Amino acid sequence: TCAPDTTTCTSTYSILVDTSVPNVVLTCPTYLTVDSCQTQAEVDDAFADWLASATVAGGCNTVLTNNNTGAPSHCGGSTTVTFTVESGCEPPVTCSAVFTVTNAPALSISCPSNQTETSCQSQASIDAAYTAWLASASASGGCPGASLSNDGGAAPSACGGSKTVTWTAYSTCDTLMCTAVFTVTSAPVVSLTCPANNTQAACQTQAAIDAAYSAWLASASFSGGCNAAISNNGGAAPDDCGGSKTVTWTVTSTCESDVTCSAVFTVTAAPLLV
Repeated sequence: TCAPDTTTCTSTYSILVDTSVPNVVLTCPTYLTVDSCQTQAEVDDAFADWLASATVAGGCNTVLTNNNTGAPSHCGGSTTVTFTVESGCEPPVTCSAVFTVTNAPALSISCPSNQTETSCQSQASIDAAYTAWLASASASGGCPGASLSNDGGAAPSACGGSKTVTWTAYSTCDTLMCTAVFTVTSAPVVSLTCPANNTQAACQTQAAIDAAYSAWLASASFSGGCNAAISNNGGAAPDDCGGSKTVTWTVTSTCESDVTCSAVFTVTAAPLLV
């Protein structure tokens, strides 16, 4: 009979494990330039998106950081950012990129020259000249939507005065101011000269007394004032047989209160008939 038989054999299997770690690959954002005159919030958002566009591949337990200190001003500037990847299996890897905001257009302002107007014009004429003067200021450049304003208010009085006006040009990224003066010369002061008291002898004809009285009334004089006129309350002359009149002259002017003076015209009393 056949005896039991046992046969054995041995085989070895080898499993190869690749323990190498891929090198870190850091890709920085591309250099980016954005327009100025946006809001700062819009620039900040664009900057945050740009920072987030850096990528890392490879390495062990990689950590990506950057040294940014905030976006540039929305009015212009640039920031250079360095990105750093730290990995457990190799030294830190870095790269740098630049985020730029273009410079905002320069703002400029031009004020009118100081202007002087003569007094005694109508207030309407002064107002028109003042309005035209205010409008002659100008501003240019700056961000879209730049504005120009002034604190001029109403014109000075046509009788004299001055206004110092400040114009302000405002843009998102700049503010400029300039100042000028609009002057109306002071109205000349009224000067009124009354005739001296006048005494006429009695027994002249009434015509002679009337002529002397008219000449006396007309001898009052004045100067200055605006659109000034002189008048008096003399009326008719005193009687040639005797009497007196106290006369008041009045000068009216656009730019000051009435100015007055008075004098007396006398005809001596006729001698009594005996």
